[in-house]
Parts: sequence; structure tokens; C-alpha cells
Amino acid sequence: MDPQVPSAPNFEPEEPRRLSVLEEIPLRSLLVMVMVVIAAAGLAASALVVNGIMREFTLSRVDQDLTNAATGWAARNDFLRPDSSTARPPSDFYVQKIFQDGSRLILNDSDSAPNLSEVKYDDQLFTVGSAAGGDSNSRWRVISRQRDGIRTIVALNLRREDRIIDRLMATQIVIGLIVLSLLGLVSFWGVRKALRPLRDVERTAASIAAGDLDRRVPSLPTSTEVGRLSVALNVMLSQLQRSIEESRSKEEQMRRFVGDASHELRTPLTSLRGYTELYQSGAMPDADKVLAKVNEEAGRMGYLVEDLLSLTRAEGSPTKREKVDIFELVLNVASSMRAAHPNRMITVTNDADDVPIVLGDQLKIHRVFTNLINNGLVHGGADVTVRVRLEGTCVCVDVIDNGCGMSEEVASHVFERFYRADSSRSRASGGSGLGLAIVKSLVEQHQGSVTVESELGVGTTFTVCLPRSS
Repeated sequence: MDPQVPSAPNFEPEEPRRLSVLEEIPLRSLLVMVMVVIAAAGLAASALVVNGIMREFTLSRVDQDLTNAATGWAARNDFLRPDSSTARPPSDFYVQKIFQDGSRLILNDSDSAPNLSEVKYDDQLFTVGSAAGGDSNSRWRVISRQRDGIRTIVALNLRREDRIIDRLMATQIVIGLIVLSLLGLVSFWGVRKALRPLRDVERTAASIAAGDLDRRVPSLPTSTEVGRLSVALNVMLSQLQRSIEESRSKEEQMRRFVGDASHELRTPLTSLRGYTELYQSGAMPDADKVLAKVNEEAGRMGYLVEDLLSLTRAEGSPTKREKVDIFELVLNVASSMRAAHPNRMITVTNDADDVPIVLGDQLKIHRVFTNLINNGLVHGGADVTVRVRLEGTCVCVDVIDNGCGMSEEVASHVFERFYRADSSRSRASGGSGLGLAIVKSLVEQHQGSVTVESELGVGTTFTVCLPRSS
């Protein structure tokens, strides 16, 4: 029974968040709306306060007139006489006297009268509506008092005061609408001008999204928020451009690395297949010779794979930090290389006036100088001199050979992976092309640098500089 393969989890795309009404409004329009709404609220509050003060003021004047009338001329019992020549009280007043015998005396030149059903004779001022049959929209201010058995009611119609308040309210509404219209136009112009840098940012972002990575936001004074934003965006865009360019460069290097590695591995594999096919077809009956060739090609392939693994470990493995005596390490490397090349001269000199100590991984630094000295012995075809010296805060090591040298074009590519000066050179003499790439990677892990100087027919000098330990 076939084992059941678990199905892949079903990841459904997240539904976009539904935007609110305010989030769908453009920022310029939203800012203008906010400003207009705040101004409208301020004008409305101001209008309410002004109307309240004006209403209290007019009402206090009416109350003063009513109080003066109730304690003055309206309090007299003979203020109305049959003689027409006698002066009458102001016709705006409503006056009613109720005598002890129930008779009433009313003075009212208005077409309406106050509703006196709830009047109390306690000298208090209060507002009532109009009596039935009169103007139902009129309001009356009333005061009543009782003296010597006679009840006196004095009232004033508030129609004129209400009309003044209504006109004031209408005037405030008209002025408010004019102010809000002007404020809306001015704020729209101001917001549009203030947000112009943001539109530049928007256009810049659109250009960058279209592939123009060299575009930048116009520089603005850092005293403003938009100016600080533009500076931050330009820094971010520069870092982003560098990151993209580095990614493209690394991607190109990776493609070249994969292609070169495939090509390098294909060559020994092709040789292996060719020898086995020749032996199987009978064209090469000597089994020992075939096995020798197979072993040789397998050794070359193993050498290449080992260098690939070394480069991978160099780039991915952590770097230890311990004190390393560079002069002592170079002496050990030179001793090992003399055993491998007994017929070659390897000279080590110490020009440092102090112990050349660095902090680093001893095994990795050992691999650096092993590769450089071996490169001079194998590819330089000459003797090698290693000189240790101090230069400022660095320990520098020069690996010098007096071989055939390199041209400037070749020297500029020697640290690239799988690079060979002579593409026609055999793998036996040309190596894998990874030795100097490994050197560069290991040195950079130690925050150091490696350079090369070469002259055709004279020789080559590789210089490694590492930070010196105190």
C-alpha cells in the first residue's frame, strides 16, 4: 500500500481590508474638510455665545423697563382717566388692574395679549406665550404684583427683541458661510502648496517602481517634516539602490559560478566516460592505462570539489577570534611548502619591529598564505619570498615571486572564481581557479584586504593586510 503523502496546506490570500469612508478621501480634501469643520464649529460656538449674551442683554433691558413700570406709573390707580388730555402710558405695554370688586382695567394697544393663566403675584419676572386668539408666535415678558388689594399685571411683547435676535442669527449665518467659503479656498491653496513635496515623492516613487533607480526626492530644508522625510527617503533609496545592485551583481556571480562549476565538472566527467567507452568498445584494451586515466581525472574532479567545498566553508563558517603570530604562522606554512616543493626556494623575512599579532582564525589565515605561496610556486614558476612588516595599525605580508608575471588586465581578475589567465592551459597546471577567490573571501572575513601588483617578465607581489592586535 502506497504511503499517503500529506497534502500541501491551502493558503488562501488574505482579503483586503475594507477602507472606511475617511480613508477613501484624498488627503488634500480631508485636510480641507477638517479645517472647514473646525472653523464651522468655532463659528457656531461663537454665534451661540453671542446670541446668548445678546438675548440676556435685551431681556435685562425689558426686565428693567417692566420693573420701573410696575413700581412707577403702573402702580398708580389713576394713571388712566376719562380726560383724553391726560397723558397715557407707552402703548407697547400691556397693563391690567384687577380691583377688589372684580372689575378690570386693561391697557393694550397690541393685537394680542399675554397668557395670564399661570401668573403669580409675587413680583417675579417670567416669560409666557400669547393668549388664545392672538399671535401664537409672540412671547411676552410679565411681572405681577399685589398692593392694597389691587392686582397689577405689566407685560411687554418680545416680538421686537426676538426679531433683533433672529436678524443677528441670520447675519451670523451669512457671515459664517462667507468666512467658511474663503477659508475653504485659502486652505485648499495652502494645503495644495504644502503637499507639493509629497507629490514629488509620489512621482519619484512611481519612477523608481518603473525602474529608474537613479531618481531622488528633491532636497528640502530639514527644519520641516517634509524636508526630514525627503532626506530619510533619499538615504533609504541610496541604500536600496546599492542593495539591488549588489543583489544583481551577486546573482550574476552566482550564475557565472554555477556555469563555470558545471563546465569544470563536465570536463573530467567527459574524460571518465570517454575512457570507459573506449575500454568497453575494445579500442583501448589496456585496463591498467584506462584505470590510471580514470584515477587521474577523478583526482582532478576531487580537487575541484574540494576547492568548492573550501570556498563554501570559507564564506559560510564562523570566524574564530584568537591571537595569531603572523611571522610564526608564515614560517610554518613555508616549512610545509618546502616539503611539497623541495627543489624550490622559499625565503621568509621579518621586517616588523614588534611582534606581528592579529586577532583571527589561525586555520583560515594558514589557508590564505598556503594558497598564495602555492600560487607563486605553481603558476609563477619561480622562487617565492615572504616578507612580514608593520604598516600603521595593520600587519602586512608580501608574497613575492620572480616568475613570468601578469598583465594589468589579468591582474584585475585573478580573485574571481574559476578565472585563469590562459584558458587553453590544462587543468593539471591551471588548477581549479578557486585558490585566490578563497584567499579574498578569508581575508575579508578578517576585515582585511588583499591586493596584487604584477609586471610581465618581472614577477608578482600579493599583499595581505590584517588589523593588528594591540
